[in-house]
This record gives sequence, structure tokens and C-alpha cells, in this order.
Amino acid sequence: MKVFDLHCDTITECCKNCVSLYDNYMHLSLKRMEKFQKYIQIFAVWIRDEMRGEVARQYFDKVADYFYKQIEENKNVISAFGDKSETKVKAILSVEGGSACGGTLDGLTHLYNRGVKLVTLTWNSPNEIASGAFSEGGFTSFGKDFVKLAEEYGIILDVSHLNRESFYDFIKISNKPFIASHSNADIVENSKGRKRNLTDEQIRLVKEHNGIIGLNFCRNFLESDGFFGIDSFVRQIDYFLSLGCENNIALGSDYDGCSIHSDFAGVEKLFSVYNILAEKGYSRELLDKIFYENAHRFFSENL
Repeated sequence: MKVFDLHCDTITECCKNCVSLYDNYMHLSLKRMEKFQKYIQIFAVWIRDEMRGEVARQYFDKVADYFYKQIEENKNVISAFGDKSETKVKAILSVEGGSACGGTLDGLTHLYNRGVKLVTLTWNSPNEIASGAFSEGGFTSFGKDFVKLAEEYGIILDVSHLNRESFYDFIKISNKPFIASHSNADIVENSKGRKRNLTDEQIRLVKEHNGIIGLNFCRNFLESDGFFGIDSFVRQIDYFLSLGCENNIALGSDYDGCSIHSDFAGVEKLFSVYNILAEKGYSRELLDKIFYENAHRFFSENL
């Protein structure tokens, strides 16, 4: 079984708690990941909303240093995506919150030089680039320059956490395929889900721009109206399929970044999730697309 997951906060939590990426008590560890045939993981450096300027940039460097240290210590298990090393686990470094650049384009160049391949533009509040899902406002003039330079560098941009206004501003600015790394469809009847999940129109625009959407395991963005655990995930898959998104959905677990139902809580649960979905009648071809192939195709074409 192969997995490509578009978002986790595990490396940030490992750094904060000084624990090993190889063996730990969190949702995700290399020891459990190496049981899969192949596992490609995007590791996010999460920049909290209270961090701005040089504080945010220094914090990014601290976690990025920890990320590379963990890769070096476990190089028999994990290597960078695109590296020729034949490890079972491949890693892509991202930041969740473009404020990691410290509010300057030189800071964006710094992220690029440190190997960042993907930027989630905001978290929930406004930053120097745009406004997040739980705030008002759109893109700043700096944010427009940020998008243009990031695309020149070949950095993938991620619209998860943008509010509606910022999302539509981004559509006017961007010239490259983009992703929503951990966002579901707007069918969840709670305020947090409504602010973070994507409307039909947003989903259509991601698809139109040859992008992909990572299905988030977070309970707030999955569960409502009697749907819980795997059933809430099935509801999301069916909804995206009704919109013709068979080739545009992937996994965006949000492991170690949120509350997750026991059906998904731990990377080892993905074996049973896959098998339960197969038992419910989804074809292996479709499941392989969702669990691996759609994301692998996108990043092979765009990185």
C-alpha cells in the first residue's frame, strides 16, 4: 500500500517536545510509516498566529533544523522527495503560515534556499500576505508580490486556511496549479467547518487550475449531523465524486495538528481505512488515486 499525505504538523510537535520522528507517541512516526510499501509525507512547520516578523523567521529555522537533523539521523528510512535514495519514506518540507518569511521577499528567498517546496499562505488570522479563515480582509500588496516570486521559484502554493475573499484574490493573482492541502467540502454543519471547508465554487476553481485537495481528518471539518469517523469521511469522498473530482482529491490528514476520530488516529490506521473503503464498494483504482496517485502526479509535474 502506498500513501502520499499532503499535510501533517508532526515535525513541529517533535521539535517542540524534543522527541524523535522515528519512534514517538504521536499520530505519525517513521517506525510505523516504514511498514507501508511507500509513504510520501509533507511535513509542515506551523507558524502560530502570534508569531510575526523576525520571531516567525527564527522559529521556522529552529524547526527546519530539527527536520533536517531527523532526516540525517534516519537516512536509512527517510529522504527528500526527488532524492535518488531508495528509502520507503520520502519527505517534503512546507510551512503552514507564510509569515515564516518574516514579512519580506528576502525571507521568501530564505525559505526557498532552505528547501521549502510548499507554502500554506496563512493560518487563521491575517498575516503580511493575506487573511485567514477566521478573519476579515483579502490579499495585501506584499502578498501579491509574494505569490509572484514564490511561483517563479517553483514553490507550490496552498490555499487551505485562506478566507473566501483571500481565496478569490489569489485566483486573480496566481498563474500556476495550486493545492488545498487539508480542506474538505463545505457540507459540515458547524461554524468551524463552514469557515475552513471549500464551497462548490472553490472546489471547481481548484479543479479548473489542475490542483488537488487533501481530505482533512480533523473532526471539526468532517463530523456533523450524525456523521462520525469513517462515515463522515465517506460522505466527503462521495460529495467530491459528485463534483467530478476523482482525479483531484488526496489525503491531507492534519496529523498531530488537530483532534482526530479513533478511526484515523495514527498512521497505522490507514491500512484499515483503505480496506473499509474497499469493502464499502470503492474500487482499488479509485482508492489508489486518493491515497497516492493523484498527489504523486501533481508533485511530479509541478516540483
